[in-house]
Amino acid sequence: MGDQPRWFQLYWSRDAEIAASFLQRAERAGYSAIVITLDTPMMAWREKDLTNAYLPFLKGEGVANYLSDPAFRAKLEKPPEEDPQAAIEQWSKVFGNATLTWEDLSFIRQHTTLPIILKGILHPEDAKLAVEGHVDGIIVSNHGGRQVDGSITAIDALPEIAEVVQGRVPILMDSGIRRGADVLKALALGATAVLVGRPSMYALAVGGEEGVEALFKQLVADVDLTLALAGGTNVRHLDKEFLQSSYVSSVRSFK
Repeated sequence: MGDQPRWFQLYWSRDAEIAASFLQRAERAGYSAIVITLDTPMMAWREKDLTNAYLPFLKGEGVANYLSDPAFRAKLEKPPEEDPQAAIEQWSKVFGNATLTWEDLSFIRQHTTLPIILKGILHPEDAKLAVEGHVDGIIVSNHGGRQVDGSITAIDALPEIAEVVQGRVPILMDSGIRRGADVLKALALGATAVLVGRPSMYALAVGGEEGVEALFKQLVADVDLTLALAGGTNVRHLDKEFLQSSYVSSVRSFK
């Protein structure tokens, strides 16, 4: 990524030494923020994955950050290169931590000076506690619907959270951003910005770096056109009233 800004998404290990090592490695590697994933202390019941026997972690895929970590490797009798199965079994024992509380945020601050962003906020009370805990930002997300089936959508949770936060920290919205209209709705309901997940992966798979670049150019164009069609002039001026009156505004703009 060169000098481009990057954030490290922390899946908080139940092994404190490994969690601390991840934080320190991220800081040394030039990451500019720590994103703590709150909603995945364990893997959810994912029927398609079960049907297809799909869990690449058990094949050693997608866990290189563990297999290369000195704190993790120190707990193995043999290096992962010599006994990969034992390393994977150890990973399964330390991934995720379902015992964390708000008080545990102090642990993160003890091991990094980077800004802290909490990902997976869906309830206004949690947003309030996050602000009171002096985090640097929150991400409203339901993990793309992959953790709890039927959970509240991020876009539905966003307005109440924005009302509680009152602009004291940035609010990012994740989950379900596909088109320009999705971006505008999120901004109008209180998001500072949005995160684009799956479309980026699809574009990368289809066209590599050029595919991702094309995706975002198209998304920006979609935002511009949709904003104009709805009678808006600046994404920073959007609010709930824009959503309710955008059709009327667009009609008036063409009179």
